[in-house]
Parts: sequence; C-alpha cells; structure tokens
Amino acid sequence: MITLVKDTISNSEIDNLVDWLKTYPRLTKGPRTLEFEQKWSDWIGTKNSLFCNSGSSANLLMLQALLENNRISRGSKVVVPSVAWATDLAPVMQLGLEPILCDADLNNLSVDLEHLENLFLLHDPDVLILVSVLGLSPDMDAVMDLCDRHDVILLEDVCESLGTTYKDQKLGTFGLMSSFSTFFGHHLSTIEGGIVCTDDSELSEVLKSIRSHGWDRDLNMDTQFQLQQDWDISEFNSLYTFY
Repeated sequence: MITLVKDTISNSEIDNLVDWLKTYPRLTKGPRTLEFEQKWSDWIGTKNSLFCNSGSSANLLMLQALLENNRISRGSKVVVPSVAWATDLAPVMQLGLEPILCDADLNNLSVDLEHLENLFLLHDPDVLILVSVLGLSPDMDAVMDLCDRHDVILLEDVCESLGTTYKDQKLGTFGLMSSFSTFFGHHLSTIEGGIVCTDDSELSEVLKSIRSHGWDRDLNMDTQFQLQQDWDISEFNSLYTFY
C-alpha cells in the first residue's frame, strides 16, 4: 500500500532540534534564515529568496509586492486556476483585485490552455497565478508564450511541486515571482514556513519590507538611505518608520 502522507521530519531530526534549542539560540529571523534563503536560491536557480511564515503568506506577498511596486493596481484582473488552494484565490479578493477562474487540463491538472487564451482575449488580465499540483508540470512553453503575447505577469505557485522540472528547468524559475511552502506535509519542511523567489532585485526589496510590516531594516543600505532622503526621516527614526 502507498500511503497518502508520510512524516517529513524524523525523530532524530526532532532530537537535533531539541538539542539546538537547548543552546538558547536566536529564535526569530537571523543568520540561519539568511543562510537558508541563499541555499534555497542556489538550488532553485533564482537570484533572491525570501523566507516567510507560510506558502499562503507567500502568495499574498507576491500580489501585494506587485501593488506596492505599481506593477498592477486595485481592480486589476487576476486569472486563478479552478484547481488550486484556497489561498491562491483569497489574496486576490483581500487586496481588491478581480479574480477570474480558469478551467483545468485533466492531463496535468494545470490550466486548460484553450480556456486560458480565451480568458486573456476576453478579459485582458494583468496577472496569471499558475498552480502546479501533485508534482505535475504544466506545459510551460505554451503558458509562457501566452503570457508574453498578451502581456500578462506570470506568478508561479509551486507549493505542491518542489523540485519538479520542465525541460531540465525547475518550476518556480519561469515567472516573475514564485511561491513555495515548507509546511509539515510538504517535501521539505520547516514545520511552518513559505518562500517567495524572484530574479527581480527591486521586487525583492519590496518583499522584504512588506514581510517586516513596512520597515526598511532588512533592505540594503542604499535603499535604506534613499527612503530616508525621500521621506525626510532621520537615521534613528528610520528604525521605527513603517514606509
């Protein structure tokens, strides 16, 4: 019998975690987080990775970053697959965007390409959230071609398909941003957690700020200095400014 779910964290790993906690380490974001983000980027094949509290939050972060960076606006249309997780659809509604559901391809459970193109022609959406389920890969050549021809931003939800490749390229490296989940039930687990990946350095800075409620503390020094100049904020007050 093949079981639906197996533990992704062994007893020995839990013992190691207990031993590490007994060293009284820093428990919030610190050097280990930065190391993990870099190793994730190196393995996936993106320039930037941002660790957060869940794959659901990763989806929310991607859309909010597009809003904050003026890539889209309130009321923009977003295509969401009809076979997806609830938190692919929820942030679209939370952020005042208009969701449009796309039918599924029964072979790979991704978007039906014919229906997708019809939606692009009929609704002229700004964003497609492409969800890859159960380790299956969409036809990325066709999806990328449609997005390019209709000027649609591609976001990838790869929470269920970590490590899946399309023509030797890992899913999560095709779109402008991609989301992953490291929840207990997924391939690699931090018990709770999620990740956003992008090659766009400007969006990466926006994502870091949103993760920290609008602070500039995680941003590079040039960006911090520019924000302080733009908003006439002193170096001391910048520590407590929510841009």
